[in-house]
Amino acid sequence: MAQLDPRRQPIRLTPMIFALATALTVGTLLWKFVQPMGGSIQPMDPAAAMALETQAFAEAAARPGYEQPVDVPVSLRSGETLASAISRLGVASDEARAAVSLLSKSFNITDIKAGQTLEAAIAKPVQGTGPAQLLGLTVRTGPAKQLTLTTSRDGQMRLRALEEAVRDERRVAIGTISGSLFTSAATMGATPTLTAQVVRLFAHKLDFERDIQSGDTFKLVFDRKVTESGRTVEAGNLLYAEIEAKGGVDRFYSFQPKGAGSIEYYDENGKSIKGFLLATPIYGARTSSGFGMRFHPIIGFMKMHTGIDFAAPSGTPIQAAGDGVVMDAKWWGGYGRWVRIAHNKEWETGYGHMSAIAVRPGQHVKQGQIIGYVGTTGRSTGPHLHFEVWQNHHPIDPKGAKVPQSTTLAGSDLVAFRARKHEIDTMIAQAEASPTGAVANADTANGYRFDMDAADTAQPQALAQTETSSLRGNGGRPLRSAITTTRGTR
Repeated sequence: MAQLDPRRQPIRLTPMIFALATALTVGTLLWKFVQPMGGSIQPMDPAAAMALETQAFAEAAARPGYEQPVDVPVSLRSGETLASAISRLGVASDEARAAVSLLSKSFNITDIKAGQTLEAAIAKPVQGTGPAQLLGLTVRTGPAKQLTLTTSRDGQMRLRALEEAVRDERRVAIGTISGSLFTSAATMGATPTLTAQVVRLFAHKLDFERDIQSGDTFKLVFDRKVTESGRTVEAGNLLYAEIEAKGGVDRFYSFQPKGAGSIEYYDENGKSIKGFLLATPIYGARTSSGFGMRFHPIIGFMKMHTGIDFAAPSGTPIQAAGDGVVMDAKWWGGYGRWVRIAHNKEWETGYGHMSAIAVRPGQHVKQGQIIGYVGTTGRSTGPHLHFEVWQNHHPIDPKGAKVPQSTTLAGSDLVAFRARKHEIDTMIAQAEASPTGAVANADTANGYRFDMDAADTAQPQALAQTETSSLRGNGGRPLRSAITTTRGTR
């Protein structure tokens, strides 16, 4: 029989069990409380996360006696140092130099050119006297890279680098022109280089100064490299371009015939859209004087004007109106700096009053190649291009010139072109069939993601689509595959 030992404390199980049960209950409730509610928290895109992080750094670094931090853009002026640009914000010179010194350890600050904009976060003194505090400074160091300098509460400056992932995608962009094609296409993710290519394609069809109006529409299909936040890093191949203007629609498809050295563009019937001569050899110019008899503004009497004058700012690039060989590249009396190109035995073009010539006699040039720049040399009252077209060595009106027709695809090339056209048309039709901006299942064979301009959901002004299914190219060669885009039209 067990003996009772008065020195030992009796074990009470009931309170211990009660305490353990209470702890488990509280722990379970606390765990449920701290877990996110299903569907209530959405993942944050990289741009928003970056902005929130920068804001947190700035707010955490704010010191007593200073106002709330504000973001301020700072652009480097010509001949100005980065430290001087930062000091213009009211930051003390020694603090500005310290920031530049830290940046220079990870980035060659001489790569920052005049006009480039950086983002700074500063806090000004509450009393309005004394230097501002530099809380942050962000500089883009590459297409998808940036460095951010932050100042902690203890005054220590630190650097952090951010590099966004870049992916390839194919884009179907449908929009309405507002202002200019360049600005409207940019909102759909097109780069200025890509839009300039579109302008060159339509140069023999449309005068972009007179024929394009706000409210005209465009459609583009192109490849691009895009960051996680939806910013276009680089635009690749232009597969399709369409502009509805002047009461009509022009549409061009890219295609490379067998044996051809490069991609060409054709209309829906397989006819090459590469006109023999461009209607306007410079972009964005207005016609200041037409072909025919006129009162000459310098010599003071009526004289035959054997070309068309296009008024444009000095330095505007001038393009070759067609393929050919440079016959003249010289100073030629009242024409000033002059270039003449022979396109064949029958047709020639001339370009006068240039500020500079970019070609030499005997050089072969391609249509759209830059041959010089607008100026006011020779007998001229202001910067403009004097453009002439000669047929059989006689000047004719460039606007009414009946130039040779383009070639048309035939045989196996025409069959391959029609197949390519059908698939591009299908991509565009699927984009147009989603006016509400719905997202299709990306796992299906024809999975696409559609983005719509949020400005007007009832009557969408812009659609953007990314292809996720493969598109067969010429001769069975696959085109670049695409990856589903992030949300947004940019």
